[in-house]
Amino acid sequence: MAKHSVQNSLLVLNSVIDRYNTQARPVSNNGSARVLQAELDVSLSDGGAEMAELEEMALHYLQINPDVSSAKFNKLLYSGLNAPALFGDWVTSISNATMHTYQVSPVATLMELELIDQWNKLVGFERGEGVMVSGGSQANLIALLLARHKICPQAKTQGIRDRLVAYVSDQAHYSSLKAINVLGIGSDNLISVASDEQGRILPEALEKAIKASLALGHKPFYIGLTAGTTVLGAFDPVAPCAAIAKRYDLWLHIDGAWGAPILFSKKHRHLLADAQLADSVAWDAHKLMNVPLTAAVILTREQGLLKEVCSGGGGDYLFHADENAAYNLGERSIQCGRRADALKVWMSWKAIGNNGFAEKIDTLQQLKADFVALLPSSRFELLHMPSYLNVLFRYHGDETLTEKAHKTICIDICTALKQQNIAYIDYASCKGRSGIRLILANTNIEIEQLQLMLEACDAIVLSLLTERDYSRL
Repeated sequence: MAKHSVQNSLLVLNSVIDRYNTQARPVSNNGSARVLQAELDVSLSDGGAEMAELEEMALHYLQINPDVSSAKFNKLLYSGLNAPALFGDWVTSISNATMHTYQVSPVATLMELELIDQWNKLVGFERGEGVMVSGGSQANLIALLLARHKICPQAKTQGIRDRLVAYVSDQAHYSSLKAINVLGIGSDNLISVASDEQGRILPEALEKAIKASLALGHKPFYIGLTAGTTVLGAFDPVAPCAAIAKRYDLWLHIDGAWGAPILFSKKHRHLLADAQLADSVAWDAHKLMNVPLTAAVILTREQGLLKEVCSGGGGDYLFHADENAAYNLGERSIQCGRRADALKVWMSWKAIGNNGFAEKIDTLQQLKADFVALLPSSRFELLHMPSYLNVLFRYHGDETLTEKAHKTICIDICTALKQQNIAYIDYASCKGRSGIRLILANTNIEIEQLQLMLEACDAIVLSLLTERDYSRL
């Protein structure tokens, strides 16, 4: 059996990094899963392997996986490389601490509490609290759990007896649908509320939906708003929805996984005005703050609720009533084993500061505006007027083209951009129309790069139209 040590692992890591940094590669070169499965040996066996074999596999991993640090990676709601956060992530792995009690993770606990305090200040929760979670999906799950507890506190011990109903916009993230299933509330009781052309929930439609549920004898309990929707980057209006929530005594949650960092910017924070009126807020550090996956937080305006709702068990052997009991964050969480993700977030925030994140937001917002200004001189048009860092655009073309044809053209353009190593970008559909979805999350992106991408789109679409008759679709 091969023998391995931390020292050897670090030496090999340095070798992998050196070799990786000296090899030029495209932003994405992954192909069919079946082809890769045939080419790459990922089998495990009874015998062990030497570090040299592990080193080669690590290189394969890095070379084949999309280069999310590249300025050409415009596909998902994260991009770029955050060196201080990466450093924190490595230290976290070396320590391998868990976060259920202060006793086993003292420094990370204090870091997490400081992070939560700073997040709450940005949101406007004067006496808020929170706990770090694996991602926005878990944050939204806990928000629904908190809302359920508010209206049916007996559900924690006796289960749900009433027919509870929750409301989100038709642009909300699908994690709400998963959460409603996990909590036993049922997907039929998650009401999708209409949004306007910019993807923002319509308050009048929300109140109409609530009244309809009440007329059926159901029990409304939760409104889920979104700050930065997945496709359009829309921000739901908080103040009018907060008034509705107050009128009907409903929990108001903001899913700010993508858009909440706008609060760093004095120039653009108006997009999430009145965030302090919510009962809870979700925020992903692994998206626009560029911290390595995964790192997120659920924030609550009221102290004590997280422990009241999420705690249960562990008192006999884990959560001791000692002088540090108040610092045992595990009682706020639905997890037991919880990685010390606070370290990489803290390292990043300490290095960059509030002003650094504000500068990033402002820079990317200007980049967005500059790109939008290029579109009128191209063969492409906006499908919405972007307020945030999502730009959905498509070939304006022949008005006789069907929606299926437009979607196919978008797919073919994205495929060609990837094959030509111009950009790794995706298409998306919203309100029955498909477009190319540009995500701006990396401050290494320059307007010249985006101009070249748009020029390539022009050339590609002309070539496609000569090769294929899209009018038949």
